[in-house]
Amino acid sequence: MTLLLQLFWLAAPILLTGLVHLTVMKRDWLPALRRTPLDGGALWRGKRVFGANKTLRGAVVMIGGSALAASLLAKVADGWLGWSVPIEFARAHPAAWGGLLGFGYIVGELPNSFVKRQLDIAPGAMDRGARGRLFWVVDQLDSLVGILLAVLPVWQPSLALVIVSIVVMLVAHPMSAWVMVLAGLKDRVG
Repeated sequence: MTLLLQLFWLAAPILLTGLVHLTVMKRDWLPALRRTPLDGGALWRGKRVFGANKTLRGAVVMIGGSALAASLLAKVADGWLGWSVPIEFARAHPAAWGGLLGFGYIVGELPNSFVKRQLDIAPGAMDRGARGRLFWVVDQLDSLVGILLAVLPVWQPSLALVIVSIVVMLVAHPMSAWVMVLAGLKDRVG
């Protein structure tokens, strides 16, 4: 049971904030932040470092939203449900925990974006063949790796939790994308 509760505290703030972020994108809220790319328009070998889709808006929403979501979830868990948050740092500092999750999520996606830009793979596009399948797996797991690395200074997950997290991401990430497409929140899976 502890494993499932820890998985919940890793995933729930990001999932809730991801839904908020989709709404922010669909309604084009915070347009000034949308126009501010994380790479500042910088080029490396004549190509964008991360591309125009990695913006300050995404970073602000994911980091700030995850901090807020973790704080609210901690209040609900403690006050209404009587749960004990199973991660000491998340229990003591829920906003900081959520902020770390959001930061890890954003930073985890950047290396993959960099490689894709250097290989001339458009943002959101899929490559073909074996390289396309490799990028699909990386797309499912890059943010998880970033999250796990971000929380490492304050919490070391068990190997079992890491394995369960990987399996859940490989199944849940594409399934949630399909649901979001069907609900009209996303244009496509992938």
